[in-house]
Amino acid sequence: MPNETDTNVVASFELPGDSVFPESVGVDPASGDAFVGSLADGALYRLRRAGEVELWSPAGADGRSSVAGVKLDSEGRLWAAGGYDGTLSVYDLASRGLIARLAVDERPSCVNDIAFGPDGEAYVTDSFVPLLFRVAGEPLAIEPWIDLGEQGVPWGEGLNFNGIVLAPDRGHLVICQTNLGGLWQVSIEDREVSELAMHGGPLQHCDGLALAGNTLYVAVNALNSVAVVELDGGVARIQLMMRSGEFAFPTAVAVRGEQLLVVNSQLDRMGATPRLPFTVVAIDQPAG
Repeated sequence: MPNETDTNVVASFELPGDSVFPESVGVDPASGDAFVGSLADGALYRLRRAGEVELWSPAGADGRSSVAGVKLDSEGRLWAAGGYDGTLSVYDLASRGLIARLAVDERPSCVNDIAFGPDGEAYVTDSFVPLLFRVAGEPLAIEPWIDLGEQGVPWGEGLNFNGIVLAPDRGHLVICQTNLGGLWQVSIEDREVSELAMHGGPLQHCDGLALAGNTLYVAVNALNSVAVVELDGGVARIQLMMRSGEFAFPTAVAVRGEQLLVVNSQLDRMGATPRLPFTVVAIDQPAG
């Protein structure tokens, strides 16, 4: 079993509103500002590096009713996965203008998260549909890229493929499977999919992912934890489970400098009474 440790929250960012239910966080590589989306109503918030929190785009803008994964690319664009409505919205960060609103054809859908390949193409998970999608071209278009059933990936009830990142070798993608707790590796060149050999797992309830070097950080929502996983080729070793009394069903984690931003989604309290205010908290990356 991996070691467990209590971690200290070094900063807390309060999101305005009493029904935000934030799901994901992405960091702008240029400014260091972070962006958070609401699964409940599609609002987008900016967490400035200096500490201020502002509404960046209101609920319902451009038909956006829900936001799951949020990522920012090196071209100054914000990508917002639409969750259960099966959409993907792409914005110009400077103007806040909508560049594209894309949709998958399959239903039911849960367009969940995004990662960027070495050539700038976007790869998108859908937790209900056993396909991995790719977004490319001008104008942007979303298309099925890999049929996961044909690759032998087991597909079950609930949320399947979820968080996704570009692997340290920049030739693979790493994806977590929430319901079964596995980590999967996808070759961008030949589209082969294989399960990583996990030491200390599985990681049921795994959600959003973030990478720093060879270290993969995994939000483990129902366990109120962030897992620290070392990647080594086809092997994933869970080194540590970080816990905090200030975590509240964390669904996403992002690297910002020497810190990690952790989203307290409280999705387990949807339909009930959440603990206000909704927050994103910062913790230090573990030493070593």
